[in-house]
Amino acid sequence: MTHGDRKPKHPGGRPTNYRPEIGKLIADAMATGLSLEAAAASCGVGPRTAFTWQGQYEEFRQSVEDGRARSLLFWERRAIALASGEAGNAAVVTLGLKNRSRAASGWHDAQRLEHSGPGGGPVQQQVTRKLDVSSLNEEQLEALEMALLATLGVVGGNGGDDG
Repeated sequence: MTHGDRKPKHPGGRPTNYRPEIGKLIADAMATGLSLEAAAASCGVGPRTAFTWQGQYEEFRQSVEDGRARSLLFWERRAIALASGEAGNAAVVTLGLKNRSRAASGWHDAQRLEHSGPGGGPVQQQVTRKLDVSSLNEEQLEALEMALLATLGVVGGNGGDDG
């Protein structure tokens, strides 16, 4: 084969392996309790590809939604069976339920917490000091009053009525 005989490349890169029946296969695998990633792997599809296809193919996205609901149903039925006395591992079922319900809702354990002040600026701090004078005797109260008046520039201590 000469250089000019080569087959031209696909214009958008490698052609997709997507076929509509893959969505049903993945949903059926998820109905056994598998996550999307594990179900896709069982069908020979990588997780990144599965996430990409959800954005590209509406029928695939709907199949994944169906699969998530069926996976959650699988785990809920296992929990009900355990609660009814059937044998099984409660910790595994609990983990399966948590992972399915969180994945379906988009909720994850990671949390981000930020503190900021008004308008997203720095946090403002204001220190307020209170003086409890309830335990002071009359002489101590008069001394405090004189000191406060002196800081205000009032001379004499009786409100400026010095004589």
